[in-house]
Amino acid sequence: MEEQQDDFVPRLGKEFQTVDEAWSAWRDYGERIGFGVRLSYGHKNIKDDIITSKLFLCSCEGKRGVDKRDHLTKKPRAETRTGCQARLKIKLDKETQKYKVVEFVSDHNHPLQQPTCYLIPSQPKIPEIADIGIHLADSLGVQKQVMKYGSAIAMMKYFEKHALEDPSFKHFEDTSEEGEIANVIWTHAKMIVAYARFGDVVEFDTLFGTNNEKWAFGIFVGFNHFREIVIFGAALMCDQSKESFEWVFTKFLEAHGGKKPITIFTKQNCSMEHALEKVMPDTRHGLCTWHIEQNCVKYLSRFNKDGIDITGDFKACMYRYEEEKEFEDAFNALRGKLNGREKWLEIIYDSRKKWAHCFMKNAYTLGILCAQASVSISSNLKAYLNCKLDICRFLEYFDRDLDENHEREIKSESDMASKLPRLKLNVPILREARKLYTPKVFELFQAEFELSGSAYIECLEGDTYTVAMCDIDNETPHKSGRVVWTREDQTVSCSCKKFEREGILCWHALKVLNREDIKVIPPRYVLNRWTKAAKDVIVVDLEGRRVIEDPLLDVRNRNADLVRILTPICGKAAQNEEQSQFLRNELLAVQQKYEEKYENLPM
Repeated sequence: MEEQQDDFVPRLGKEFQTVDEAWSAWRDYGERIGFGVRLSYGHKNIKDDIITSKLFLCSCEGKRGVDKRDHLTKKPRAETRTGCQARLKIKLDKETQKYKVVEFVSDHNHPLQQPTCYLIPSQPKIPEIADIGIHLADSLGVQKQVMKYGSAIAMMKYFEKHALEDPSFKHFEDTSEEGEIANVIWTHAKMIVAYARFGDVVEFDTLFGTNNEKWAFGIFVGFNHFREIVIFGAALMCDQSKESFEWVFTKFLEAHGGKKPITIFTKQNCSMEHALEKVMPDTRHGLCTWHIEQNCVKYLSRFNKDGIDITGDFKACMYRYEEEKEFEDAFNALRGKLNGREKWLEIIYDSRKKWAHCFMKNAYTLGILCAQASVSISSNLKAYLNCKLDICRFLEYFDRDLDENHEREIKSESDMASKLPRLKLNVPILREARKLYTPKVFELFQAEFELSGSAYIECLEGDTYTVAMCDIDNETPHKSGRVVWTREDQTVSCSCKKFEREGILCWHALKVLNREDIKVIPPRYVLNRWTKAAKDVIVVDLEGRRVIEDPLLDVRNRNADLVRILTPICGKAAQNEEQSQFLRNELLAVQQKYEEKYENLPM
């Protein structure tokens, strides 16, 4: 193992022919380990202009200077410097005229990039033309399959191709009495791993008319630890019958080892609701507020006249009222204004426990507006909806969108490893929260802590605090909360139920913790799914085998390694006709030797 590490791990005494060779080795080491690099000072011999020493650093070395404008900035830039001491120093040996490593520090004081991340600052990127070529090849392959086999068989071959590349890929087909494919559902390894980690709250939405066969496209989505969209599964459905939904929900759970979400959101659909009651009776079912708002505008906006804001009154019933009696009084008043002129109002009222805040405030929802994930995915695919595409071409576009979605998560992982969100107050609980939470979640926690600074204890009765917001202008939208604190086991419970709903402590509870001189977050109130360690969970399949999130990662890494070696020398040789021809001939010779040796071997 040590001999293998010698190829890229620096060590004291290791020699390089040139400074550029040492810099290339340091950059290669940084990419393999997972950190960005940069140059620091160097010394030259003034007489002959030869570099005598050079220092290479981690990109997180140093500290940002104090910016007097910070207090005026609403969203200050993240910290990219953490004072990291990792470094490599080389010095010219006068006898050998080689550069020798005289100092090497390998320890970093910040998270390193994940192996799946290739967005490390200072590292060269693979040209986009390679990615374009891959998609073009896939596209041509799909076209040929459709022409040769027809849509149904081509789709099956499309799934078989994925299954060969991804051992964890799962797909199920439901056939009609005539033997035709009626419903299909599939999951990739990325989806399986994402659901195991973040499948506590799920949204399911269907889009009809996705292609020239007019199948419905169903998608299961959720949110990861960055509060970004992740996809858990996808389906194609011939109709929206109760039986089709039952089959899809059953196979979705089967693909994920039987794990059921705590909460699932859908749009209003009687067939879907009945299917969920049968397949997931213990899962909390909520209706997507985005769809309800769209219907609110569709059915109620025509009554907005003469100073009467019917749509505003309805949205108040959705979000404003904390108590059920407040909701019922307001809804009855709304009924009175319409006087039975719109049936949709009564239809949606019957499902009030699935969408009104006063009924859903105790539900575990992650604090995310319903349907915003599925709507976002739908908007990305809108160019391919209601157009004359065959099924396989539509699947190709969906796969491309899935890849782009994964790229965004990789980018967030990269940013998290190289940047730290700014602390607005240098206090222990915020410093701890910044270490624990992902940047987006930390910002939400820090906002709650800021609010707690403007709050006060209105009264104390036994172990129950009433916490209110200091409001000089009587314009604050923040409502008071009743917080029960138990010192023996450090439990804190607020009437607003923010932690139970979103997994983040509210400003009421933080005010009480501060009053009780608690300087760190009690461990029970750190939800792992919001932390930097959320992806450390190892996911196994039903046979107990570890699911590899990206089965082709090793292939891409080897490809990147070869490209990294060839790109500089090709760019250099291209500057000269003789050198270019020499390199071309050598590469053709290597190609011939490679094909002779590996032509008949399996890939």
